[in-house]
Amino acid sequence: MVQTTQLKAAKKFGPGYFIREQMEIRQWTQEDMASVLGVTLKHINKILTDKQPLTLEMARIFGEVFNTSAQYWVNLDTGYRLWLQQGKTQKEEEADVKALIYERMPINDMIKKGWLPGHTSLKELEKNVLAFWSWKKLDFAKLDEQLPCLTKKSEAYNLFNASYALTWYQMARNVAAERNVDEYDKKMLTELYENLHKYTTLPDGINEFLSQLSACGVICFVLPHLQKTYLDGAAFLLGKTPVIVYTGRYKRIDNFWFTVAHEIAHILRHLNEGTPFILDNLKDGERNQMEDEANQLAAEKLKHQEVIEFLNPYLNYLTTAKVEECAKKYEIHPSIIVGRLAHDNIVSYRNQTLYNDNVLKYISNQYKID
Repeated sequence: MVQTTQLKAAKKFGPGYFIREQMEIRQWTQEDMASVLGVTLKHINKILTDKQPLTLEMARIFGEVFNTSAQYWVNLDTGYRLWLQQGKTQKEEEADVKALIYERMPINDMIKKGWLPGHTSLKELEKNVLAFWSWKKLDFAKLDEQLPCLTKKSEAYNLFNASYALTWYQMARNVAAERNVDEYDKKMLTELYENLHKYTTLPDGINEFLSQLSACGVICFVLPHLQKTYLDGAAFLLGKTPVIVYTGRYKRIDNFWFTVAHEIAHILRHLNEGTPFILDNLKDGERNQMEDEANQLAAEKLKHQEVIEFLNPYLNYLTTAKVEECAKKYEIHPSIIVGRLAHDNIVSYRNQTLYNDNVLKYISNQYKID
């Protein structure tokens, strides 16, 4: 592990750079750092972006938190402020701006996916980035204000990877803004939710269900996740219109249905002005009340408890015939049954290949964003 005392301050790097490194080592978010220091998110953001000089008191606090001397942080900040007064070459200034953009957005991955046009100059890159965010000027501090809305705080959501997740979310909003559905009808969605399991067994049940979601006033589509985001899906509000996005990270039929059921639960129970979006990592996400409730509702609609009770007498020697009998009885796709058993460690994860084709090949192109 890299210790703070081993770091050498590059001439153009202020204390914020080294504080962010220490946060990543500890897997701290800005919210965590603000709590440790006893300051606001806005205050810590100014420190991390070197927009505010360190006071002697703050230098002493960082010394205690990171087990260094207060002088270490004073020297970093003083050296950086002196360097700023010297001015930068145009090449250095461009490199700084590019570094800021690439730290907060996986630019190469976005270009590869066609989410951003290519560029031949910094000016062109800035223009593309501003258009993507609908900003008038580069201001990534706006993203940091949204970090507490993320449902996970771990390595996958450190300072920069959290920005990648919010970049994915912005792309989802951009896509959703181009789609039209009927006015949202919560009662219709609730009724559709009750019958979700029946669609899992229909020959074209996935597309029929997506069509019914549109009729309920819910936008739904597939948008691949960005590197280092580890997202399975998301639910958010675009104005008054609910939106569900599936990433296809696992590409299994059971994963698709559970993700959709999970996101519908968020729409019906959790989304509001105070919680306008939820980005979910269903496998590795940190547990909280909203996630537990969404998981419980999704499991209920997909007949998980009924499946376990039906198959319990046969678990010592479970056959595909018995799985299919259970699937027929409860009108549920057999892949969902096997997926649940694997999740509960009742059968090996190798069995998830049973009944599980690549779900993306069953989803109509009208719902997929390449």
